[in-house]
Amino acid sequence: MTGATDPHPTTVAVLGPGRIGRQIALAFAVGGCRVLLADLKPRSPEAARTVFADARREIARDLGLMAEEGVVAEADVVPVLERIEPRVGLADLGGCGFVQEALPERLELKREVLGRVAGAVAPSAIIASTSSTIAPSHLVDAVPGPERFLIVHWLNPAHIIPLVEVVASKTTAPAVVEQTLALLERLGKVPVRCGDSPGFIGPRLQVLLMNEAVRLVEEGVATPADIDKAFRAGMGFRYASVGIFEFIDWGGVDILYHASRFMARALADDRFRPALLVEEKIARNELGPKTGRGFFDYTGDRRAAFETAKVRALLRQLKRQRCS
Repeated sequence: MTGATDPHPTTVAVLGPGRIGRQIALAFAVGGCRVLLADLKPRSPEAARTVFADARREIARDLGLMAEEGVVAEADVVPVLERIEPRVGLADLGGCGFVQEALPERLELKREVLGRVAGAVAPSAIIASTSSTIAPSHLVDAVPGPERFLIVHWLNPAHIIPLVEVVASKTTAPAVVEQTLALLERLGKVPVRCGDSPGFIGPRLQVLLMNEAVRLVEEGVATPADIDKAFRAGMGFRYASVGIFEFIDWGGVDILYHASRFMARALADDRFRPALLVEEKIARNELGPKTGRGFFDYTGDRRAAFETAKVRALLRQLKRQRCS
Protein backbone atom coordinates (compact mmCIF):
# COMPACT_ATOMS: atom_id res chain seq x y z
CA MET A 1 0.00 0.00 0.00
CA THR A 2 1.37 3.38 -0.94
CA GLY A 3 0.44 5.94 1.69
CA ALA A 4 -2.23 5.86 4.37
CA THR A 5 -5.85 5.06 3.68
CA ASP A 6 -8.67 7.36 4.72
CA PRO A 7 -9.65 6.40 8.30
CA HIS A 8 -13.21 7.65 7.69
CA PRO A 9 -14.20 6.67 4.13
CA THR A 10 -17.51 8.27 3.21
CA THR A 11 -18.19 5.89 0.32
CA VAL A 12 -18.13 2.14 0.85
CA ALA A 13 -19.02 -0.77 -1.41
CA VAL A 14 -20.86 -3.89 -0.28
CA LEU A 15 -20.50 -6.77 -2.72
CA GLY A 16 -23.59 -8.94 -2.72
CA PRO A 17 -27.22 -7.85 -2.25
CA GLY A 18 -28.22 -10.99 -0.34
CA ARG A 19 -29.46 -10.95 3.23
CA ILE A 20 -26.17 -10.26 4.99
CA GLY A 21 -25.12 -7.76 2.30
CA ARG A 22 -28.37 -5.84 2.75
CA GLN A 23 -27.90 -5.74 6.50
CA ILE A 24 -24.30 -4.54 6.23
CA ALA A 25 -25.32 -1.88 3.71
CA LEU A 26 -27.97 -0.66 6.15
CA ALA A 27 -25.45 -0.54 9.00
CA PHE A 28 -23.07 1.60 6.94
CA ALA A 29 -25.88 3.88 5.74
CA VAL A 30 -27.20 4.41 9.28
CA GLY A 31 -23.63 5.31 10.22
CA GLY A 32 -23.59 8.08 7.62
CA CYS A 33 -21.75 6.39 4.75
CA ARG A 34 -22.72 6.44 1.11
CA VAL A 35 -23.11 2.76 0.18
CA LEU A 36 -22.78 1.17 -3.26
CA LEU A 37 -24.62 -2.16 -3.02
CA ALA A 38 -23.22 -4.18 -5.90
CA ASP A 39 -24.69 -7.28 -7.52
CA LEU A 40 -21.94 -9.36 -9.16
CA LYS A 41 -24.05 -12.30 -10.30
CA PRO A 42 -24.82 -12.43 -14.04
CA ARG A 43 -28.54 -11.72 -14.46
CA SER A 44 -30.93 -10.32 -16.98
CA PRO A 45 -31.80 -6.63 -16.46
CA GLU A 46 -35.25 -7.64 -15.26
CA ALA A 47 -33.83 -10.13 -12.75
CA ALA A 48 -31.36 -7.53 -11.48
CA ARG A 49 -34.17 -5.02 -10.95
CA THR A 50 -36.10 -7.65 -9.00
CA VAL A 51 -33.13 -8.39 -6.74
CA PHE A 52 -32.59 -4.72 -5.94
CA ALA A 53 -36.31 -4.13 -5.42
CA ASP A 54 -36.39 -7.00 -2.92
CA ALA A 55 -33.30 -5.62 -1.21
CA ARG A 56 -34.78 -2.15 -0.93
CA ARG A 57 -38.05 -3.50 0.48
CA GLU A 58 -36.23 -5.50 3.15
CA ILE A 59 -33.91 -2.62 4.04
CA ALA A 60 -36.85 -0.19 4.22
CA ARG A 61 -38.79 -2.61 6.42
CA ASP A 62 -35.95 -3.03 8.90
CA LEU A 63 -35.14 0.66 8.87
CA GLY A 64 -38.79 1.39 9.63
CA LEU A 65 -38.67 -1.01 12.57
CA MET A 66 -35.48 0.68 13.81
CA ALA A 67 -37.30 4.00 13.71
CA GLU A 68 -40.34 2.57 15.52
CA GLU A 69 -38.09 1.26 18.29
CA GLY A 70 -36.21 4.55 18.56
CA VAL A 71 -32.88 3.18 17.30
CA VAL A 72 -32.86 5.76 14.51
CA ALA A 73 -34.78 9.01 14.24
CA GLU A 74 -37.88 9.04 12.05
CA ALA A 75 -36.45 12.02 10.18
CA ASP A 76 -33.38 9.97 9.21
CA VAL A 77 -35.25 7.14 7.47
CA VAL A 78 -35.42 8.69 4.01
CA PRO A 79 -31.84 10.06 4.05
CA VAL A 80 -30.53 6.64 5.12
CA LEU A 81 -32.38 4.90 2.30
CA GLU A 82 -31.07 7.43 -0.19
CA ARG A 83 -27.50 6.70 0.86
CA ILE A 84 -27.79 3.12 -0.47
CA GLU A 85 -27.29 2.97 -4.24
CA PRO A 86 -27.59 -0.16 -6.41
CA ARG A 87 -24.75 -1.14 -8.71
CA VAL A 88 -24.31 -3.95 -11.24
CA GLY A 89 -20.78 -5.31 -11.39
CA LEU A 90 -17.54 -3.62 -10.35
CA ALA A 91 -17.40 -0.79 -12.87
CA ASP A 92 -18.27 2.17 -10.62
CA LEU A 93 -16.45 1.37 -7.38
CA GLY A 94 -13.30 3.44 -7.92
CA GLY A 95 -14.21 6.08 -5.35
CA CYS A 96 -14.74 3.63 -2.48
CA GLY A 97 -12.42 3.78 0.52
CA PHE A 98 -13.70 0.50 1.98
CA VAL A 99 -15.02 -2.60 0.18
CA GLN A 100 -16.92 -5.31 2.05
CA GLU A 101 -17.35 -8.60 0.21
CA ALA A 102 -20.57 -10.29 1.41
CA LEU A 103 -20.90 -13.32 -0.87
CA PRO A 104 -21.83 -16.94 -0.02
CA GLU A 105 -19.34 -18.91 2.06
CA ARG A 106 -17.63 -20.56 -0.90
CA LEU A 107 -13.85 -20.33 -0.95
CA GLU A 108 -13.26 -20.25 -4.70
CA LEU A 109 -16.05 -17.73 -5.29
CA LYS A 110 -14.61 -15.37 -2.68
CA ARG A 111 -11.07 -15.75 -4.03
CA GLU A 112 -12.17 -15.01 -7.59
CA VAL A 113 -14.17 -11.91 -6.61
CA LEU A 114 -11.54 -10.56 -4.23
CA GLY A 115 -8.95 -10.81 -6.98
CA ARG A 116 -11.15 -8.89 -9.40
CA VAL A 117 -12.25 -6.18 -7.00
CA ALA A 118 -8.67 -5.28 -6.14
CA GLY A 119 -8.23 -3.99 -9.68
CA ALA A 120 -11.53 -2.11 -9.65
CA VAL A 121 -10.85 0.11 -6.64
CA ALA A 122 -8.14 2.55 -5.65
CA PRO A 123 -4.84 1.08 -4.38
CA SER A 124 -5.54 2.73 -1.02
CA ALA A 125 -8.97 1.09 -0.56
CA ILE A 126 -9.34 -1.42 2.25
CA ILE A 127 -10.73 -4.76 1.06
CA ALA A 128 -12.60 -6.95 3.56
CA SER A 129 -14.32 -10.32 3.40
CA THR A 130 -17.25 -11.12 5.65
CA SER A 131 -16.38 -14.81 5.85
CA SER A 132 -17.66 -16.46 9.04
CA THR A 133 -15.35 -19.48 8.97
CA ILE A 134 -12.70 -19.09 6.25
CA ALA A 135 -9.47 -17.73 7.75
CA PRO A 136 -7.77 -14.78 5.99
CA SER A 137 -4.75 -17.00 5.28
CA HIS A 138 -6.96 -18.93 2.84
CA LEU A 139 -7.93 -15.77 0.94
CA VAL A 140 -5.14 -13.23 1.19
CA ASP A 141 -2.98 -14.56 -1.65
CA ALA A 142 -5.86 -13.93 -4.06
CA VAL A 143 -5.75 -10.18 -3.35
CA PRO A 144 -3.23 -7.95 -5.13
CA GLY A 145 -1.93 -5.65 -2.40
CA PRO A 146 -2.48 -8.16 0.44
CA GLU A 147 -1.50 -5.58 3.06
CA ARG A 148 -4.93 -3.94 2.60
CA PHE A 149 -6.95 -7.15 3.08
CA LEU A 150 -8.58 -8.54 6.22
CA ILE A 151 -11.69 -10.36 7.42
CA VAL A 152 -14.51 -8.22 8.82
CA HIS A 153 -17.10 -10.69 10.07
CA TRP A 154 -20.53 -9.26 10.87
CA LEU A 155 -23.01 -11.30 12.90
CA ASN A 156 -26.51 -11.81 11.52
CA PRO A 157 -28.53 -9.55 11.70
CA ALA A 158 -25.59 -7.26 10.93
CA HIS A 159 -27.48 -3.98 11.29
CA ILE A 160 -28.51 -4.89 14.85
CA ILE A 161 -25.83 -7.07 16.47
CA PRO A 162 -23.07 -4.81 17.85
CA LEU A 163 -20.20 -7.30 17.55
CA VAL A 164 -17.99 -7.32 14.45
CA GLU A 165 -14.92 -9.59 14.38
CA VAL A 166 -11.82 -8.11 12.75
CA VAL A 167 -9.29 -10.70 11.63
CA ALA A 168 -5.98 -9.65 10.10
CA SER A 169 -3.66 -11.90 8.14
CA LYS A 170 0.10 -11.91 8.69
CA THR A 171 0.47 -9.43 5.83
CA THR A 172 -2.31 -7.00 6.81
CA ALA A 173 -0.86 -3.54 7.50
CA PRO A 174 -1.39 -2.44 11.13
CA ALA A 175 -2.77 0.88 9.85
CA VAL A 176 -5.47 -0.99 7.92
CA VAL A 177 -6.56 -2.78 11.09
CA GLU A 178 -6.69 0.48 13.05
CA GLN A 179 -8.64 2.28 10.31
CA THR A 180 -11.12 -0.58 10.09
CA LEU A 181 -11.65 -0.56 13.84
CA ALA A 182 -12.18 3.22 13.75
CA LEU A 183 -14.73 2.93 10.94
CA LEU A 184 -16.70 0.24 12.77
CA GLU A 185 -16.69 2.23 16.00
CA ARG A 186 -17.95 5.23 14.04
CA LEU A 187 -20.92 3.06 13.02
CA GLY A 188 -21.62 2.28 16.67
CA LYS A 189 -20.34 -1.27 16.41
CA VAL A 190 -18.19 -3.17 18.92
CA PRO A 191 -15.22 -4.47 16.93
CA VAL A 192 -13.08 -7.23 18.43
CA ARG A 193 -9.67 -8.32 17.16
CA CYS A 194 -9.24 -12.03 16.53
CA GLY A 195 -6.32 -14.20 15.43
CA ASP A 196 -6.10 -15.87 12.01
CA SER A 197 -7.98 -19.09 12.80
CA PRO A 198 -10.99 -20.75 11.11
CA GLY A 199 -14.24 -19.89 12.86
CA PHE A 200 -12.82 -16.89 14.77
CA ILE A 201 -14.71 -16.36 18.05
CA GLY A 202 -18.48 -16.26 17.46
CA PRO A 203 -18.87 -19.05 14.89
CA ARG A 204 -16.50 -21.37 16.75
CA LEU A 205 -18.47 -21.00 19.97
CA GLN A 206 -21.83 -21.11 18.18
CA VAL A 207 -21.10 -24.31 16.25
CA LEU A 208 -20.37 -26.17 19.48
CA LEU A 209 -23.38 -24.70 21.28
CA MET A 210 -25.84 -25.33 18.45
CA ASN A 211 -24.71 -28.90 17.84
CA GLU A 212 -24.93 -29.68 21.55
CA ALA A 213 -28.47 -28.30 21.62
CA VAL A 214 -29.41 -30.56 18.70
CA ARG A 215 -27.85 -33.54 20.49
CA LEU A 216 -30.05 -32.83 23.51
CA VAL A 217 -33.08 -33.14 21.23
CA GLU A 218 -31.70 -36.29 19.55
CA GLU A 219 -31.20 -37.91 22.96
CA GLY A 220 -34.68 -36.97 24.16
CA VAL A 221 -33.37 -34.77 26.98
CA ALA A 222 -35.60 -31.81 26.10
CA THR A 223 -37.66 -30.32 23.29
CA PRO A 224 -36.40 -27.51 21.04
CA ALA A 225 -38.92 -25.14 22.65
CA ASP A 226 -37.78 -25.96 26.20
CA ILE A 227 -34.10 -25.71 25.25
CA ASP A 228 -34.69 -22.27 23.72
CA LYS A 229 -36.68 -21.22 26.79
CA ALA A 230 -33.91 -22.43 29.09
CA PHE A 231 -31.25 -20.64 27.08
CA ARG A 232 -33.09 -17.31 26.97
CA ALA A 233 -33.87 -17.39 30.72
CA GLY A 234 -30.50 -18.80 31.79
CA MET A 235 -27.31 -18.56 29.77
CA GLY A 236 -28.65 -15.96 27.36
CA PHE A 237 -29.75 -13.78 30.28
CA ARG A 238 -26.47 -14.26 32.16
CA TYR A 239 -24.08 -13.77 29.28
CA ALA A 240 -25.70 -10.53 28.23
CA SER A 241 -24.09 -9.00 31.34
CA VAL A 242 -21.32 -11.41 32.31
CA GLY A 243 -18.61 -12.58 29.91
CA ILE A 244 -17.76 -16.26 29.60
CA PHE A 245 -14.37 -15.88 31.30
CA GLU A 246 -15.84 -13.58 33.91
CA PHE A 247 -18.37 -16.28 34.76
CA ILE A 248 -15.75 -19.05 34.82
CA ASP A 249 -13.89 -17.01 37.42
CA TRP A 250 -17.00 -15.97 39.33
CA GLY A 251 -18.33 -19.51 39.55
CA GLY A 252 -14.83 -20.87 40.15
CA VAL A 253 -12.33 -22.42 37.75
CA ASP A 254 -12.40 -25.49 40.01
CA ILE A 255 -16.15 -25.82 39.49
CA LEU A 256 -15.64 -25.90 35.73
CA TYR A 257 -12.85 -28.43 36.17
CA HIS A 258 -14.86 -30.86 38.31
CA ALA A 259 -18.08 -30.44 36.30
CA SER A 260 -16.19 -31.10 33.07
CA ARG A 261 -14.53 -34.24 34.45
CA PHE A 262 -17.85 -35.58 35.74
CA MET A 263 -19.68 -34.98 32.45
CA ALA A 264 -16.86 -36.49 30.41
CA ARG A 265 -17.10 -39.68 32.51
CA ALA A 266 -20.90 -39.77 32.82
CA LEU A 267 -21.48 -39.22 29.10
CA ALA A 268 -18.36 -41.17 28.03
CA ASP A 269 -17.37 -38.32 25.75
CA ASP A 270 -14.04 -36.51 25.75
CA ARG A 271 -15.54 -33.37 24.26
CA PHE A 272 -16.57 -32.46 27.81
CA ARG A 273 -13.14 -32.92 29.40
CA PRO A 274 -11.46 -29.84 30.89
CA ALA A 275 -9.29 -27.72 28.62
CA LEU A 276 -5.56 -27.92 29.28
CA LEU A 277 -5.48 -24.29 30.41
CA VAL A 278 -8.16 -25.06 33.02
CA GLU A 279 -5.97 -27.84 34.42
CA GLU A 280 -3.03 -25.44 34.54
CA LYS A 281 -5.12 -22.90 36.45
CA ILE A 282 -6.08 -25.60 38.97
CA ALA A 283 -2.41 -26.52 39.47
CA ARG A 284 -1.56 -22.85 40.16
CA ASN A 285 -4.60 -22.38 42.45
CA GLU A 286 -5.89 -19.63 40.18
CA LEU A 287 -9.55 -20.33 40.81
CA GLY A 288 -11.11 -16.88 40.48
CA PRO A 289 -11.99 -14.11 42.96
CA LYS A 290 -11.77 -16.47 45.95
CA THR A 291 -8.02 -16.99 45.41
CA GLY A 292 -7.26 -13.54 44.04
CA ARG A 293 -6.67 -14.62 40.46
CA GLY A 294 -8.34 -16.71 37.80
CA PHE A 295 -8.38 -15.62 34.20
CA PHE A 296 -8.44 -12.05 35.59
CA ASP A 297 -6.78 -10.31 38.55
CA TYR A 298 -8.89 -9.84 41.70
CA THR A 299 -6.23 -8.67 44.14
CA GLY A 300 -6.82 -5.74 46.44
CA ASP A 301 -10.32 -4.29 46.11
CA ARG A 302 -10.85 -5.73 42.62
CA ARG A 303 -12.91 -8.69 43.85
CA ALA A 304 -15.50 -6.54 45.62
CA ALA A 305 -15.69 -4.12 42.68
CA PHE A 306 -16.09 -6.98 40.18
CA GLU A 307 -18.81 -8.82 42.11
CA THR A 308 -20.75 -5.63 42.87
CA ALA A 309 -20.63 -4.55 39.22
CA LYS A 310 -21.84 -7.94 37.96
CA VAL A 311 -24.66 -8.27 40.46
CA ARG A 312 -25.79 -4.74 39.68
CA ALA A 313 -25.68 -5.41 35.92
CA LEU A 314 -27.77 -8.56 36.28
CA LEU A 315 -30.33 -6.80 38.49
CA ARG A 316 -30.67 -3.97 35.98
CA GLN A 317 -31.15 -6.50 33.22
CA LEU A 318 -33.83 -8.28 35.27
CA LYS A 319 -35.57 -4.97 35.87
CA ARG A 320 -35.53 -4.13 32.15
CA GLN A 321 -36.94 -7.57 31.33
CA ARG A 322 -39.78 -7.25 33.82
CA CYS A 323 -40.63 -3.77 32.56
CA SER A 324 -40.70 -4.79 28.90
